[in-house]
Amino acid sequence: MKRPLPLLITETAQNDLADIWAFIAEDNHDAATRLIHEIGERFDPLCQNPEMGPKRDELSPGLRVCIHRNYAIYYRIIPSGLVILRVLHGARDTTAQFDPK
Repeated sequence: MKRPLPLLITETAQNDLADIWAFIAEDNHDAATRLIHEIGERFDPLCQNPEMGPKRDELSPGLRVCIHRNYAIYYRIIPSGLVILRVLHGARDTTAQFDPK
C-alpha cells in the first residue's frame, strides 16, 4: 500500500472554509461545523489516492477536483504532497477563480 501524501492547505483554501462556515453558521452553527468537518474528512482519502479526482486542466494545469455535496475541493499533486487550493460552492464561477489574469 502506498504511503499517503503529506497534506498542505493554502491560506486561500483556509479562508474559503472559514467563509463557508460563517455563511452557514448565520443560520445554524452545528450544521456549519458538521459541513466543515465532512469536507475535512475528504482530505485523507485524497492523500491516500490523489488521482481519484478528475483532472480540470482547462481551469489550471494539473488541477484536480473532489466533490462533497455542493462543494468542490480543488487540489494539485506536487512532489512534496497534495495541496488543497480552493474549496468553492458549486454555483461559483470557477473559471474566474483560476484565471491567471
